Amino acid sequence: MAGIPGTGKSTLAEALAWPLRAPVFSMDWHLGALVPFGVLREDNAVPLAEVNLTAAAARQLRLGLDVIVDATGHRAQTRSRWRALATKLGGVFVGVECVCSDERVQRTRVEGRARGIPGWHPTVSWEHVQRMRSLWEPWDEPHLVVDSAVDPPAEAVEKVLARLGFRAG
Repeated sequence: MAGIPGTGKSTLAEALAWPLRAPVFSMDWHLGALVPFGVLREDNAVPLAEVNLTAAAARQLRLGLDVIVDATGHRAQTRSRWRALATKLGGVFVGVECVCSDERVQRTRVEGRARGIPGWHPTVSWEHVQRMRSLWEPWDEPHLVVDSAVDPPAEAVEKVLARLGFRAG
């Protein structure tokens, strides 16, 4: 799941975990886990969390298990690296780009949430969302786009499961 904050990627990732019986590796949870060690700085937070998240996902893939990655994935290079990792370890990468075509809805979500991630921020500022939007690199590889302003969570889950060849229920 990739997309800027407030587009529904964590909601979708968590909803998919049950029918797929797959763990969710979330960038924000990995960042929160690193906070107590005092190692995070503006210049290293994302790379440290990405390395940690990628290693955790690789371990599960090596065991032949599915994984769900929940991260902004705003860099094309990162998405390509995850695709290559899945392929190298015998998996199939299904990229899902989460968007929200209604900025008002997205902003309300971001400003009204409290995610409950130990050690991490309850939410991010709207300025952070705008900054992430400006950093988003086009996704040129095949992937599924889910618009949380149009697709209710259950329908988004069905779209992803259909792409994977699964049926919910």
